[in-house]
Amino acid sequence: MKKLVFCCLTILLFCCKEKYDAPVNVPVTGYLVIEGYISTNGPAELQLSRSIPLDDTAKMINETLAQVRLQGRDNTIYSFTENGGGRYTISNLNLNTSQQYRLYIKSKSGKEYASDYVTPRVAPPIDSVAWIRQNDGVQIYVNTHDPKNNTWYYRWTTEETWEFNSTYYTSLDFDRNSEKRIIGVKYRRPDQGLDTRIFTCWANQSSTSLLLGSSKKLSTDSIHKPLIDIVPHSWKLSVLYSVLVKQYALSKEEYEFLDKMKKNSEETGSFFGRQPSELKGNIQCITTPNEPVIGFIGIANRQEKRLWIKRSEVPFWNYTQDCYTYTVPTDSAEYYSYLMPTNPVEYENGRIKSYLGVSPVCVDCTLRGVNVKPSFWP
Repeated sequence: MKKLVFCCLTILLFCCKEKYDAPVNVPVTGYLVIEGYISTNGPAELQLSRSIPLDDTAKMINETLAQVRLQGRDNTIYSFTENGGGRYTISNLNLNTSQQYRLYIKSKSGKEYASDYVTPRVAPPIDSVAWIRQNDGVQIYVNTHDPKNNTWYYRWTTEETWEFNSTYYTSLDFDRNSEKRIIGVKYRRPDQGLDTRIFTCWANQSSTSLLLGSSKKLSTDSIHKPLIDIVPHSWKLSVLYSVLVKQYALSKEEYEFLDKMKKNSEETGSFFGRQPSELKGNIQCITTPNEPVIGFIGIANRQEKRLWIKRSEVPFWNYTQDCYTYTVPTDSAEYYSYLMPTNPVEYENGRIKSYLGVSPVCVDCTLRGVNVKPSFWP
């Protein structure tokens, strides 16, 4: 009986495998895709690109040389500046929250697009950004509430930054001849000493998934939302860690659009996954009204709060970098030149006979980050 069931399942799996042809005739140029945010009291940043067919392995097609404007019903106009790669920005905005605004785009091919007029929303301040130990890792979460019960729908973005150190200092350099071939190792020049420029660095990471939350089903507009899970022993908490949380208020329609987008991108693709649903935003093509446009424009003020975590605040974190060390004879330095010399191991007649060689990533922190301290770093 077990063999019969196995054979039936095998036949079903292979018989049901068919090529899927999407029932959508996408033009060669693709549909316009609009992503980003517009803040009433700060910057605006949009990414314009074109959709590509499902079977196309090409990279994203950026929409460049477009005219992008924010237009108010009171006839105010704010122009975006293109920064390359389909990215358009306005550095500072100070919008009237009692007015309505829409996004207007004219592509380089002459097609015109416009969003519905929307009223800017006012996001309440962030109450707190905090963390807890969870499953041996660290979970970061945000608390917020609107005492006027006017918001209900939220979105967050995060910008993580952390300081880290190399596992090894280096006091040695390779000794090279005029042909730049390695002939041995030598101490770094006295004025250099230990190379601290490659010992302390910083890395960063911005949120890539949609972080959404709604308190609509609650009696009060209050929300607790986990944002980031740092895995146990991560290098993020090896020295000092910081995260900047940005909070936006959404309309019900924008929340539903983004929630559908999140489900389409994160819950589809598996055998038993949900089927993708149509994404209809609030942007239309004026030139060709029946042409789909992917995106939703909302406007809201932005609230921010930063969290700091010191390594000493997280006991038993035990971050270690996988570093393999080798004692390398100097007469074979050419063969081991893919390793970085750190310190002498053995001398002979005042000459370094062997040294401790380590993988470069364990010595040079700039291979994983940058050695320029962020402006906000203590």
